[in-house]
Amino acid sequence: MPTVFHADLSDAHPGEEYWLHAVGTRHALVPHTARSLARLREQAPQLAQVPDRQLTHYTERPVELPAGTVVRVHLKHTLKSFPEARAVHGVSHVAIHCPPPPERLAALTANGGAVHQTIDYVSTAKSLVFHHADLINKDPETTRIIHDHMDNNVQISAQFNDLAAQMRRMGPPTENSGWARLVPFTPDNPDAGYPGDKTYYFAQPTPQSMDAAGAVMTSMMKATKNDPRLKVRENASTGQWQGKWTQQTGQSVDVATASESLQLAADIRALAGDDWNATLQNSRTVHGMKAAMEVLDRDKRKVKLTLTNEYIRYLGAYIRFYDADGNAMKVPDWSADAGIITEVINEALDIQYEDLRFIGYIGPVNNVMAIPIVADPGKLEVTLTFPPDAVSASIYGSGLGTGADHWPKTPIVGGVMTGVFNLGVPAFMLAAATAVQAYKPLYDIVDELSGNKKFVTVVVGGGVAFFGAQFGVSAAHKEMNWHAFSTLAQLLFNKAATKALLWVEAQMAAEEAADEIPFAGWIMIAINIATGIAQMAETIVEVATSPWNIENRISTAITTQVTLHPDPRHGTWPQGPAGSSASYTVKMIYRDQARPARLVQHDLPAGFSDATLAASFPNNTLGGQVKFEADFYLDRWLAGKATTGWLENDESDVAQVTMYLVQYPIPLTEKSIYRHSALLTFREGRYQWQPTAEAPTATIASRNTSSTGNAISEWYGLTLSQRQGMIGFAWKAAGMGIDSCVSGQGGQLNAFQNIAIPGMAVPAAKFPQCGFEGPTQLVYDPYPPKFEMKDGQWVLGPDGKPSPDPNDVALGAYYIDPRKSDVSLDKDGGYHLRRVVLDTRTPFDTGAKLPSHGRFPFFPTSFALHPAGYVIAVTAHNRINKLQIAPLSIDGAADDALPVARSYAGEALETDRAGLLFRPVAVTCSYDGTILVLEDTRAEGQGTHVVARIQAFDLHGDPVSRFVDAGGHPTPFLPLSQSGEHSYLDIAAVGNEKQTYIYVLYYTGDGAAATDYSMAVYQYGTEAPKVNPLVTTPDIPAAKLVVDLWHTVYTLNFDMTTDGAGHHAGPGNASTGPAGRTVPSVSEWIPPLPGT
Repeated sequence: MPTVFHADLSDAHPGEEYWLHAVGTRHALVPHTARSLARLREQAPQLAQVPDRQLTHYTERPVELPAGTVVRVHLKHTLKSFPEARAVHGVSHVAIHCPPPPERLAALTANGGAVHQTIDYVSTAKSLVFHHADLINKDPETTRIIHDHMDNNVQISAQFNDLAAQMRRMGPPTENSGWARLVPFTPDNPDAGYPGDKTYYFAQPTPQSMDAAGAVMTSMMKATKNDPRLKVRENASTGQWQGKWTQQTGQSVDVATASESLQLAADIRALAGDDWNATLQNSRTVHGMKAAMEVLDRDKRKVKLTLTNEYIRYLGAYIRFYDADGNAMKVPDWSADAGIITEVINEALDIQYEDLRFIGYIGPVNNVMAIPIVADPGKLEVTLTFPPDAVSASIYGSGLGTGADHWPKTPIVGGVMTGVFNLGVPAFMLAAATAVQAYKPLYDIVDELSGNKKFVTVVVGGGVAFFGAQFGVSAAHKEMNWHAFSTLAQLLFNKAATKALLWVEAQMAAEEAADEIPFAGWIMIAINIATGIAQMAETIVEVATSPWNIENRISTAITTQVTLHPDPRHGTWPQGPAGSSASYTVKMIYRDQARPARLVQHDLPAGFSDATLAASFPNNTLGGQVKFEADFYLDRWLAGKATTGWLENDESDVAQVTMYLVQYPIPLTEKSIYRHSALLTFREGRYQWQPTAEAPTATIASRNTSSTGNAISEWYGLTLSQRQGMIGFAWKAAGMGIDSCVSGQGGQLNAFQNIAIPGMAVPAAKFPQCGFEGPTQLVYDPYPPKFEMKDGQWVLGPDGKPSPDPNDVALGAYYIDPRKSDVSLDKDGGYHLRRVVLDTRTPFDTGAKLPSHGRFPFFPTSFALHPAGYVIAVTAHNRINKLQIAPLSIDGAADDALPVARSYAGEALETDRAGLLFRPVAVTCSYDGTILVLEDTRAEGQGTHVVARIQAFDLHGDPVSRFVDAGGHPTPFLPLSQSGEHSYLDIAAVGNEKQTYIYVLYYTGDGAAATDYSMAVYQYGTEAPKVNPLVTTPDIPAAKLVVDLWHTVYTLNFDMTTDGAGHHAGPGNASTGPAGRTVPSVSEWIPPLPGT
């Protein structure tokens, strides 16, 4: 394919000779003349916008380039005027050549014509970004899509021009100046054609250049991750794999098959024998790694473990054993039956610990120039024998990543091999004239070399230096230094890696590999650009954001038997109307483990009269804590529930589990229009609930940003503790009678308050002594407690209610502390969770030295507690559009000891792209652990799409298909409205796998009238609902809402509390507003009783 390159040598080094280097050959450049430029303008109208001053030279003879593959070309020059230069040639501009589609190519080259392409600062900027691991490839069709975003997206094109201008200002690369530094490297490997007498340069972009590339890299990541054309797929006509992104499917609940859901007593006894058994905690893919296991010998406690890798990276594999008390076991003499490679690595390198043993490495998924062949993942098979006292084990796939890293040696093997063979080699191959074939042969060579102690010591061991000092100590939050990693590819030229280097050279023209040394580290450089804090807030990169150590677990397994009794206050099972059906489910939830809950379900025959109901969980993997929840249904109505609280998952506690049902009232129907029942007021010198059918009428139009008076400007959130019977809410206002906790200033401040729900004897009103200048919220454990039982009966307290079980572990109550939001995350910065004591006596503590229970990099617009012990948050400020997930530290820790919440999702640009978010308004969790995010584009007018929907996720940030679309197909989306007429405010959920109700609060128009506000109740479950929404209640003028298990709704109102007679009222002091402390009111709403 004849191609003429037009170069910009306007700032070339004087007196030096320049030429184009393409597919292993040198092509002379000649100066443009007025005549040649006129001819160019005629032949290449697409270059009309390039000024003459940037078209100084061209290849007089067209360069013959392949028509079936993408090729990188670059300009080289002599260094005659640089007496201190250590190499013979310098490096100038770079370009990525992508052949046009066949029909366009035929038209361009007809009658002796040629393709025309520029090579200048703009092409260099685009080439640098193209080297990102999520963009680089040699497939023309895939690259044309990527170039379409680069060239035709107005914003992105302008950003590339800005980056090119910055590079021009910095000047061409030299050893001591320019937009990139030339770093010398002298390969010494005679067997591969490098006798050690010639020096080459790495072209290493400066940190200033990388900072300048941040904006366009962010835009490219967002655009390409949202482009359905770039989803990895196999071309049906050519058989070639194309595309650049994949999306794992999440799973929040693991439902047993019909044969597993219920077993006869005889079957249960047979499963409860003494034979040793072991089971994997998680059999699905997590961060690209999947595990499978087979028990080979029960007497010897021997298993075969198979680990597969679906990402283009290497992972070191490790195992850690635990005894019956959950303590990690030191087993310095233990080793796996993993073959010669693992033996050699363990002998050559110090990469394991006494309680964490190396068992091999997992190769990458087979791929064609960074396009994964998903059907051919990397694989490790290893035989393991459990030590005598071990009852469980953690398996880790360790490699490049981010987050907490408590074992700094574990990422070394996976990290070095990834850097050389997954990130370094493709940078060479981008210059090859032939279309690259699958990389599996190279990975086979690496496996062969790994059995050689010299290769392991020199190449893998030598790579440790490139990780930097960060791998000397563990840390709660650590990120990869990709810039320091950028020259790692020089290890490929080591004598110990000769076979791998020869494979690379076999794919390229002679001397071509050496000529491409300048760009060997550009993939790592591009990743570094995309993983800065500013870019990570908006981009989606999978490998770079995986944990350093991806965990799964093997545990000893038993069969857990559950016996369910009816509610002791009833003595029999809930009875439904004639023709209704009965069923029940029992769920086992694992605590502090990001794994799906297990669920068994069973339909009951008509007229059943069993005294108890049974459920069994074969292969319950012991270890940690679990809790059991049983749900009893009449048709789809949740008529009763039982929960055990958290139990030690050992044989003595969970071999036999007894549960008693708590029966529930008030089902919801299409006629369940909620009615206002009570209002929080300030009367007789205290806060109290006033029964009333009249709701407040203030709206969002009442927003008042004044720094004096009773002025409310923001309503942040409302939270409910069913365990304690309390409500918390947060807002921003003036006239609250407090000053800033930091500056001591008054005016508009952020604060929160606690109050008991209606019916509680003590109001439990709490208000802080000072306010925050940054936004804040309260979040309480919303889930029902476990109650004590004795002799098959509830233990009732003095109030006639079941007493909470003291062994039940609560998730706690917290507020968001914004005071360190501007401090670096590398120190102790972020938004921290601080504990709140929910009782009738303890005041709020806003002291500066409280422990942290969770840490977030961005302010949570909304957050919720997950039943497995996690904090879930969404952020929509500045279009960050992130789902944040952090493990909840119940005991708390120092601010710098907690890892920062892991961020998932990112900004969505296309409506059918699951896993990404349009503006997230609020988040909630159903009782089965499904994360539900409310999205709405109206408030910020994002893009051209009008989107109002709910999207479901799991704890890994993966979309979960919990809903059903119009065609009856599972989908993670629940559309709300496509009209753009509604503004959505909040979401709450109650229910689980069988059926969940989702409450959505919104207003129409500008929200100025109370009649603009409505609350819609949606539903989802194991069957598609006949209608959604189920019911809509009009005239609920409120900012936020929560709902309890009995379907009672509480709302945070726009209006201030009153004295019950319509006059604003609150506690007063010298600095409050004229009506007293400015506190928004709260309302209680109750659905009609069945049959009314």
